[in-house]
Amino acid sequence: MKKLAFIFALVAMVFTSCDDGSKNLAEEHDQLMRDSDSIQRVHSELQSNLQALRAEHQSLSQELSTRAIEDSTWLEDLAQHEVLLQKHEGMLKGHEQMIQGHNELRNNFNSLSNDEKRSQLDEMKNVHDQIEDDHDTIRSEQETMRDEHENIRENWRDQETETTDTN
Repeated sequence: MKKLAFIFALVAMVFTSCDDGSKNLAEEHDQLMRDSDSIQRVHSELQSNLQALRAEHQSLSQELSTRAIEDSTWLEDLAQHEVLLQKHEGMLKGHEQMIQGHNELRNNFNSLSNDEKRSQLDEMKNVHDQIEDDHDTIRSEQETMRDEHENIRENWRDQETETTDTN
C-alpha cells in the first residue's frame, strides 16, 4: 500500500512538474486582456474629450478672431493648444494601432510557443505602461487647456465689461 501511495505521489509530481508554465502564461494573458479592455475604455473616453475640446478650441478661436484683443497672450495660448491637440490626436492614433495588435494577439495567443507567449506578454506590459502614461499626460493637458479656455473667456468678459462701463 505504501508503494502504491508513493507511485501516485510520484505520478502527481510528474504531472504537476510537466506544466511548462502555459497555465500561468494563459492566466497572465487573460489579466492583460482585461487590462487592455480597461485601457480601451479610457482611450475612448479621452477621444471623446479630445473631440469636445477641439470643438471648444475652434469656437473660442473663432470668437477671438472677430474681436479686438488687448492681450496677445490669448492667441499664443491658443496656438499652443492647437499643437497639443494635434499631439494628442497623434498619440491616440498610435494607441489604436497598439490596441489593434493586442486584439490580434488575443486571437493568435494559443498558437504561440511558450517563449513567444512570454515575449509577447512582456511587450504588452510595456505597451500598457506607455499607453497609461500617455493617457495621464493627455488627461492632464486637456484639463489645463480647459482651464486656460475658461480663463480666456473670463478675462474677455471682464474686458468687455470694463469697456462697456467706461462708455
